[in-house]
Amino acid sequence: MWPMLSKERAYAIIDLVLEEAKGYETAVIVQGGNEALTRFANSEIHQNVQASSMDVTIAVTRGHKRSAVTTGLCTPEGLRRATGEALANLEFLPEGEKQPPLVGTPPEIETVSLDAELEREFTAENRARLVARTLATLEEGYKAFGTLAYNVNLLAVGNSRGIRRLAIQNSVNYTALVASAGGGTGYAEARSHRAGDLDLAGAFARAYEKARLNRDPAELEPGPYTVILEPLAVGNILAFLSLMGFSGKSVQDRAGFLTGKMGERVFSEKISITDDHTDPNTFTLPFDFEGSPRRKVTIIDKGVARELTYDLNTALKDGTETTGHALGISPMSGMTPPVPLHLVMAGGDQSLEEIIAGTGDGLLVTRFNYMNPVNPRAAQLTALTRDGLFRIRDGKIAGAVKNMRFTESMLHALNNVEAVSRERYRTGFFNFGCYYVPALKINDFHFTGKSG
Repeated sequence: MWPMLSKERAYAIIDLVLEEAKGYETAVIVQGGNEALTRFANSEIHQNVQASSMDVTIAVTRGHKRSAVTTGLCTPEGLRRATGEALANLEFLPEGEKQPPLVGTPPEIETVSLDAELEREFTAENRARLVARTLATLEEGYKAFGTLAYNVNLLAVGNSRGIRRLAIQNSVNYTALVASAGGGTGYAEARSHRAGDLDLAGAFARAYEKARLNRDPAELEPGPYTVILEPLAVGNILAFLSLMGFSGKSVQDRAGFLTGKMGERVFSEKISITDDHTDPNTFTLPFDFEGSPRRKVTIIDKGVARELTYDLNTALKDGTETTGHALGISPMSGMTPPVPLHLVMAGGDQSLEEIIAGTGDGLLVTRFNYMNPVNPRAAQLTALTRDGLFRIRDGKIAGAVKNMRFTESMLHALNNVEAVSRERYRTGFFNFGCYYVPALKINDFHFTGKSG
């Protein structure tokens, strides 16, 4: 770990700011990151870089006014200037909504999750060896593109009520796209905070196999199809469902798809979704950006909407307690829903291969691209397939299909789940976020256009 990211440095920053803002309700967020990245393109390593960054957000509150400033200048002079700016801004701000009190308990939460084997295994030299080993498996006519990154992330929070929060974690993120001379592509990724969980060769082999299969794609007409969404595609959908509907804010604003549906069955009973940072297959972050302890939230239990995620502001409005899901503490953070970062979807009792074998006619989807919400109240999304769309006939992959656009309500789609895979994979969501999800077989999934 580079010296810049340390408990001592983070707490020294917090102490300096709190001293400068003495007499005000003050909260300080320190976010830092170190990344050592190997990038490859056209089957050659063309970049090895190492970069560090640190940002400090200072939020001061007086009455119903809250001012926040973020700075990347973390010298004593820069921090004093930023604190002074935040204090000066209070004079010009109008009275806002009532602000909840700052977090005061417990006084300390610290977690340092650094896998020493990750740091040893993913040095620049070793990353180059790992990438070269996979590139050597390619036949003529195929090129590979991607990244292999070793990351260390730090989040520290402190405030004028005396709390201290610290989380430091290292992880590895790997992406691989294999392209054939004919234009077909395949994609896979792997990520983990434990060295023993990473199978980079296996991920690369999956991308390569998809590129091999993705030849001479047929053109299908839009319409309803049975689809098997691989975990990356499921992760794409869950990220948008999190933003559109899993928070208390989305229900308070009457903009989310769970509005008026709490306690009701909204998805198939095969779907259970929790937000749980203690699950060993997600990343550890035991507090949020306000310093509140993060707790497990059962969002969907066998299809029934059970709980929502809250920060201090949204909890105050609903007369409940925060679940520790704030993404910020600035006046603008209220515009960002307190989204879950550690979603875990329950697996099923079939392997992906068994699900494919049991499908007479359907489409296998690798992942989605350019996803956007169409109607948040209906959980309606639209996106294009990418890097591998395949026709399944009589339980076997029968050939590639040209990319298509879907437009579908997830309230409809996730009520038509026929099967859930036993195996699950990690998909990324923000620096400290990680989802752990299976593949899903869904009937009557609507494709509304061709990619062109």
